Amino acid sequence: MSQEVPEEYFADLISNVSHANGVFRVEFAQQHVNNEVRPVVRMLLPANQLQSMVRSIAGAANEIREKVQSQIDTRATDNPPKQQQSQKKEQAKPGKKAKGKK
Repeated sequence: MSQEVPEEYFADLISNVSHANGVFRVEFAQQHVNNEVRPVVRMLLPANQLQSMVRSIAGAANEIREKVQSQIDTRATDNPPKQQQSQKKEQAKPGKKAKGKK
């Protein structure tokens, strides 16, 4: 059985939101040169589902942000910048002992 892939649209802003007869109409658009806004797609969302849908999107975005930040933090601790690495190497080198008179 082949799975149908939903159409994908790129939008970088919401240009309009309206409500009528229990349905929100959310229009997504693209920002073009000279601040021209071009509509891309309009989603029709049941009003009684809008809040949970927005919460789900926000929750997913936060989860993804936390995972990405965790990966960035892990890489930073595993691979410190070269300046820090050279400082650690210098600190690890045994220094020459001063010769003192007994």
